[in-house]
Amino acid sequence: MSTAQRLFTRNGFERTTIDAISDMSGVTKMTIYSHFKSKEELFGATILSRVENEFLLTDEELDPNKPIYGLTIIAKQFISLIRKDEVLSAYRTMFASTSTHPEICNTFYQNGPMKVHREVSEYLKKCSGTKSLNINDFDLAATQFLSLFQGLNHTKCLLGLGKPSKKEDDDLILKNVEFFIKASC
Repeated sequence: MSTAQRLFTRNGFERTTIDAISDMSGVTKMTIYSHFKSKEELFGATILSRVENEFLLTDEELDPNKPIYGLTIIAKQFISLIRKDEVLSAYRTMFASTSTHPEICNTFYQNGPMKVHREVSEYLKKCSGTKSLNINDFDLAATQFLSLFQGLNHTKCLLGLGKPSKKEDDDLILKNVEFFIKASC
């Protein structure tokens, strides 16, 4: 899985072959195909694995009675995830593949952005259930919250024009969580 992830990141979906993954990982093609039906399925699994490993929302950390703390944790993990070079590269690859591989773009969307969105939506639903936030449309609220972190600085990241400093990202997190909490009470 890690070899496939590295190759997809470095070469993109189109130029990564099962042969190359097999050679580089020391695993036979038969073994790869015994776990994944296709290169597309393997690609989807690499995206899902990255999100599951790097966007870990646990019930212990995310107390729905304390949304300022929960949303700060979510925001820190989200910023950390979307600022990673490998993730930025995956987005660039997907944008370049929209006309040639729409099915791969959909797999990426479902296993990456939509998985994150669903988890945030579930947390917001719990916050609403405890009345710590006043939210009626959890999906819209999750979209709005996550969108707060994808402004100009993130566009610069996607374009390879530099990344904000840790302090800039920390300030963004603090201000956006505060803004969202005020809008949701």
